[in-house]
Amino acid sequence: MPEAPVRTPRPVSRGAAHRSAPLSTTDGFVLSRVDGSLNERELVAATGLKEDHVRASLSKLESLGLITFEGGPPAPATSSTLPPATRISSVELRAQRPSTPSTQHSASPPPSGNVPATPHDARPPAATEDDRAMGEPGDLEPALRRRVLALHRELPKLDYYALLGVNAQTDRKSIKRAYYDLAAQFHPDKYFRKMLGSFKPRMELIFARITLAHDTLTTRETRAEYDVYLEEQRRSRGMEELLAGATAETRRAEESVERAVRAQETPAGSPPPAPTSTSSAPLSPASGSRPSSPTVDAASRRDALARRLLAGRPTASSSAPPQRTSGVPPMAAADAVEALRRRYEEKVARAKSQEARKYVANADEAFVQGDFVAAANALRVASGLSPADVDLQERAKDAQAKADQVLGDMYARQARYEEKSNQFAEAARSWERVCKVRPNDATAHERAANALLQAGGDLHEAGRLGKRACDIHPENVSVHMTLANVYLAAGLVHSARKELETAAQLAPQDDTIQTLLKRTGKSA
Repeated sequence: MPEAPVRTPRPVSRGAAHRSAPLSTTDGFVLSRVDGSLNERELVAATGLKEDHVRASLSKLESLGLITFEGGPPAPATSSTLPPATRISSVELRAQRPSTPSTQHSASPPPSGNVPATPHDARPPAATEDDRAMGEPGDLEPALRRRVLALHRELPKLDYYALLGVNAQTDRKSIKRAYYDLAAQFHPDKYFRKMLGSFKPRMELIFARITLAHDTLTTRETRAEYDVYLEEQRRSRGMEELLAGATAETRRAEESVERAVRAQETPAGSPPPAPTSTSSAPLSPASGSRPSSPTVDAASRRDALARRLLAGRPTASSSAPPQRTSGVPPMAAADAVEALRRRYEEKVARAKSQEARKYVANADEAFVQGDFVAAANALRVASGLSPADVDLQERAKDAQAKADQVLGDMYARQARYEEKSNQFAEAARSWERVCKVRPNDATAHERAANALLQAGGDLHEAGRLGKRACDIHPENVSVHMTLANVYLAAGLVHSARKELETAAQLAPQDDTIQTLLKRTGKSA
């Protein structure tokens, strides 16, 4: 059976239709990744979800009118199941795809006379980094330049299997063949004595990554370790998305409860509430015609509502002399409306409490199975439905702490693997996720700062993380050393000296600290 074509979804609506659509957590997550550039298989890699789940969500999103697969032929896949040449050509295709303006102006006849173009119309679009690279003088063919730029841009998104154009079941021999096919295109030595310009560091990075992918996947032990890493990545993404969807799930549960209560409050066959606009006033039961006066119309509606709500019961003002020959005193009507409102709110509160108990039961079952993230998610929804339940709020807080512990452990394992593989940009992101769920973890903050430093990342952010680590654990020598190295990289020699002096006081026999102090022009 021929394989189904791989399509590229494009977003259609991000407004009210998006907010009101009946989306599950998975549907919303997939929709958030649809940007018109990733095809179905790339969305599988970008989300970390199973392929059949992504395809099911895309089908639902298309049926709701939130995405479309129309508007041109689908982009070729860059899936890990395709050969390298196909995957590269897909990336290249996206690089060549011309950018289109976000809004289309309707066609209009040209103005009469010689009207000069406005400066806005004459201004050329700003050149992107890729545009500038394509315009560089050099010896590389345009097609190869596009391949290099596209693959360099995709590197952070591709796992080793996708990078080599293979899948998790591919044998060692096929992986080697895929590697040599790519190396023949991107090995910098192939272009010895050619002018490469800014493409040289890009090609070196690409070649280093495909070499790391080859070395990892052609050894049984390292491949097994990498597979565990990928599986933890998928699990942690799913857990994080589940927790992030708790607020939306609470809102959906509340709306469902309120709809059910409203349905109970409205008897079968009852007409809808009378409109407030005098232009569409209901017919008078007595005469069969519209009341001639808006005042009489409003009074009639109020009296009818009061009689229906009071059901013949006496009111607080029933002993007062009537002001009209018929009808119910205005205060009685107002009291009845207020009583109805209170009764409705009490019913909603009881219904929400009942719904919350269902989520608590789900949480109890998840706890038994050891799924602390699912338990935390269920209790967050339950606590949102019953905000006045203090015990439930405490249970939700405790469950969230357990879920954070699980996520923190998973992200820390991913970060250590990435550090060992010298993927410091990825390690920095993983350590920062640990910091998010463990705001008082000095080691996580110190490792995040170090990874950013090693990756050549944001030194300001590295300094913030390093200072936080020092605040949490001021007696730890490593945190002061890392912060000192961040300051040195940023050229803040005076601040670096202060951290080194603190470290020297904590570890006076450490030769590395003394060496760094001498480099800054001062010894302890």
